[in-house]
Amino acid sequence: MSFAKTLSEKALGLSIDTLPSEAVHISLRAVADTIGVALAGCSTPYLRSLETVLEIDTAPGAATLWGAGGRKASVLHAAMINGVAAHALDFDDCSTTMGGHPSAPVVPAVLALAETEGATAAEMIEAYITGVEVETRLARGLLPHHYEKGWHPTATLGVFGAAAASARLLKFDADGMANTLAMAVSMASGLKSNFGTPVKPMHVGQAAHNGLLAALLTRKGMTANPEAFEHNYGFFNLFNGAGTYDADAILDGWDGPLELLDPGIAIKQHPCCGSAHSAIDAALALVDEHGLFAPEEIRSVETRTHERRLAHTNRPEPKSGLDAKFSVQFLTAKALTSGRIRLGDFADDAFLTPDVAKILPHVRSDAHREDDAYRGEVSVTMKNGSVRSAAASTKFGRGPTNPMSDETLREKFVDCASDVLGRSGADAAFTACLGLKPRDRLTDLMHRVAGPDAVKGQ
Repeated sequence: MSFAKTLSEKALGLSIDTLPSEAVHISLRAVADTIGVALAGCSTPYLRSLETVLEIDTAPGAATLWGAGGRKASVLHAAMINGVAAHALDFDDCSTTMGGHPSAPVVPAVLALAETEGATAAEMIEAYITGVEVETRLARGLLPHHYEKGWHPTATLGVFGAAAASARLLKFDADGMANTLAMAVSMASGLKSNFGTPVKPMHVGQAAHNGLLAALLTRKGMTANPEAFEHNYGFFNLFNGAGTYDADAILDGWDGPLELLDPGIAIKQHPCCGSAHSAIDAALALVDEHGLFAPEEIRSVETRTHERRLAHTNRPEPKSGLDAKFSVQFLTAKALTSGRIRLGDFADDAFLTPDVAKILPHVRSDAHREDDAYRGEVSVTMKNGSVRSAAASTKFGRGPTNPMSDETLREKFVDCASDVLGRSGADAAFTACLGLKPRDRLTDLMHRVAGPDAVKGQ
């Protein structure tokens, strides 16, 4: 039996009827968080460029573009555009297993397809969980080499999450899902060389689009090589290489805890690259103890993060707000002087504030190789000679060991969505998402997240 067929049989063994209620609730939280960060990111200028190239205004469809005032697009284009928006601000949820963002490539594909197919909330949730389990369990057997080689797992593995979720929503059997996954092998892409540019969010939109496309083409009878993963020129050997992956680690353990629950989904508190969160939290611990730091009192700042994290966050002179999201030097300086990291800190014309500009030349960032790959350390040497140090270990966001309450998540959602929906509209949209019942359709939720013009016309 091919790898894709075996993986599909494992994935189809998951059922909404036997999943723990906690998994359903966490899934709805992930859907809400993904929509929220997408609403915050939907006004990004390059999204309009994408819509223009795709000719969205002259090619309407049946799937909602979130935050677009009621405009719709084809199911594929909605998955792509909403997927780009979901990752535009790098504020979407994370998985330590995946080394990336599990929901952003899956939720836009699942919601677009569920809306156009008239699926129930239960079917949507079952599809979402299937997609997340497939992509994260693939990561079990491919990381860390896959990540260290330069691939962006949110995209290269997220495409399989979107594919499996779409196949599940379309009620494919194991052969149909296996063909969808095998087809998606040729649609996987995303390189870390484009981190810090608008192409990184494009990776996610492309993964959502391509995974869904593979499922829709399977439904129309297109076939792929069933051995596309294990073939000599297949995914495992080309994307990783012989001796650097473990297929058994992907296929084992499906009768154990869901990846969704253990280690779980981590909700981001800071709207920037998760690899810098430990340094940020160490800096914030210093602020909690000593108060905000005045630039004129600082002689130097040193950060230490794992070499795997520093590889793409060592950006001592960020050139744009987006670039600054991936600069551990900028983010540490910002945390020390502001006491928090906010969405508004990354505007291209205002991100380099005078206080941060004074500190940046004096920030040195080094790598460590400790067993705790999430540990971050910050040490501030003051001009009076005193040294203030702190450390933190943040696994990209708040997961099961440090959960974010529903009310705190609501606050994040409203903060992200209020510019588009208004505060009352954002609050209502969050309530509608978390309040979905198994037999509910998604019509009301999609109407609420479409934007104020759509709500008025309801």
